[in-house]
Amino acid sequence: MIELTITQDQWPTEQQADGMVVEWKASEGVTVEQGQVIVEIVIVKTTMEIPSPVNGVIREICVSKDKLFKPGTVLARIEKID
Repeated sequence: MIELTITQDQWPTEQQADGMVVEWKASEGVTVEQGQVIVEIVIVKTTMEIPSPVNGVIREICVSKDKLFKPGTVLARIEKID
């Protein structure tokens, strides 16, 4: 199982600002391809599209739309498929 997170290195600011999920482009149970945008987030006025790191099935969305999160928070869990 792959955990989708945004690390502190990927965070567009050095501040301790929260991020927010703007929109999930895929839902639980959906098969996604590596590189496919699956979630859009915003951090301090910076919108980012986050792709799937693997081919797989989204098994759990851990942060719902309009919810705040910090760096390192698991956004979703993806079951890798070959």
